[in-house]
Amino acid sequence: MSAPDHKDFWDKLQIVLSPLGGLLTAVAVASLGFIGSRALEQQQSSEAKLRLYSELMTRREESEATLRKEMFQSIIGSFFDTQSTSLESKLLKMELLAQNFHEALNLQPLFKHIRREIGAGIMSTDAKPGYASRLADPAREVTRKQMLVLESGGQRFDWTVLLSDSLIAGTKSEQLEDVRLVLDGVARRFRVTLSRADTAQRELRVGLEIETSAQPGVSASAVGRYNVEFDVGFYSTPMIDNTRLSNDQRVAVVLTDMNEAGAGLSLMYFPGSRASLREKPYYEEILRKLAETAPPE
Repeated sequence: MSAPDHKDFWDKLQIVLSPLGGLLTAVAVASLGFIGSRALEQQQSSEAKLRLYSELMTRREESEATLRKEMFQSIIGSFFDTQSTSLESKLLKMELLAQNFHEALNLQPLFKHIRREIGAGIMSTDAKPGYASRLADPAREVTRKQMLVLESGGQRFDWTVLLSDSLIAGTKSEQLEDVRLVLDGVARRFRVTLSRADTAQRELRVGLEIETSAQPGVSASAVGRYNVEFDVGFYSTPMIDNTRLSNDQRVAVVLTDMNEAGAGLSLMYFPGSRASLREKPYYEEILRKLAETAPPE
């Protein structure tokens, strides 16, 4: 005779929970599937929005580039037209060029050409200063905008210079206060010497000495002193009229103000990434930056 089938509490609990466990497993699998599907949909939506944004930005840049190209061809072509154009028209075109292409073009020769036309033009004596001032205003505004951009990523130092008779005559040079600036861990000393002041053309003859001492991150070939001499005026823009330094850096001297009594000078020390669009880094600078950003093995 067989023993009665006796089931204890745990056996009964197993019988009750077995269907519930299957249900919970099905709910868990369904939840995971729903969550995974939702995450995949969100990712696909984000990627679609990113592609749309990239496409819109690309089309916008292409449209802007086409517009700027047509504008540039129209404006610059008129300067070389055989038919003479009025001075008013040329000044307006210079304002358009300066405001729209100052980061890519060196407009200094064109500015000086129109300045010579103003000087040689047949007009009243009182009218010439007005035309000269109108020509200088857009150049100074472009310089001001560029200095704001360069100062945000670099270093700046200002001088106020009193113009002596000997400096105006070019018989005696004047050395300004030395300045030591540090940019991206590279320290340099700058010395500015003025050898001549042209108050009529509002230009200064500048000698710039750059000294780079031995320090980490600077190659041995870049250590030492470097001298350069140039003229700086209201038509000199720092993004284009600058001196290339090692470690893909630039330095520019800017004439911010000038009259019969004195002048304002600024030294801008900035990275090459802030220079004009036509200033391309050397291949060795690109390789150096790639080596610095490469992950350690």
